[in-house]
Amino acid sequence: MNQTEPTAATAPGITALTVPRQRNTAVAFFRESVRSRQTTGAVAPSGFPLAQRLAAPLPAPSGRSPLRVLEVGAGTGTVTRTLAERIGPGDRLDTVEVNPRFVQLLTGALRTDPVLAAASEQIRIIPESISHTPLPPKSYDVIVSCLPFMNFAPDMVRSLLERYMAALVPGGHLTFFSYLGTLSLRTLFARRTEATRYRAVAAVLAEFSARYGEDGGSIAWRNLPPARVTHLRAPRPGADDADPDSLGQR
Repeated sequence: MNQTEPTAATAPGITALTVPRQRNTAVAFFRESVRSRQTTGAVAPSGFPLAQRLAAPLPAPSGRSPLRVLEVGAGTGTVTRTLAERIGPGDRLDTVEVNPRFVQLLTGALRTDPVLAAASEQIRIIPESISHTPLPPKSYDVIVSCLPFMNFAPDMVRSLLERYMAALVPGGHLTFFSYLGTLSLRTLFARRTEATRYRAVAAVLAEFSARYGEDGGSIAWRNLPPARVTHLRAPRPGADDADPDSLGQR
């Protein structure tokens, strides 16, 4: 899903209205993956099981305070739609997407897709690179990143993860994913310099997972291709005494 400037996914209960849109968005996504392979990072949108895992930290709206949610790399809106199903009346969803064709699809979907249209007043599409998007400290409760980290330089990946963590409130959640087997396949067939870059990016992701990881992650097998979802948590003062399920109860 296209978000940064280049350097060195089917829900249950599908209606007749959503099937044509899914076909159209899949075709559009494939076209963009050919046009901008480095920053799109896949040949198909994220599947529903992957979207569900990425959105899992967002609790049900009943009995909690309003939340601020950031999605980076919205693509054709599969994850956006899943997030929109979970947000409550007072929540806000900012979705960042730099690809103008994806932005056009998302903007239209806010009017035509039943789920997105129902939450359209709470969704703000930001049509720019996340590299240029201000992320004030402690401004989001949940961040979902759909960027293809393995396509970027390690310094860029580190910078993005540092900005994400700083933009989370204490105890806030960050989720992102990587495709299974990507590192092994790329290092096997890539030139030496590219193989070195892949390993360096993998090391940065492992470092942040070790520092902020909530668990060992989970795998969305029913995705094309299968993907591992990583869940990080921003540190909280007095975390040992805090309620681990306190998000949205401030």
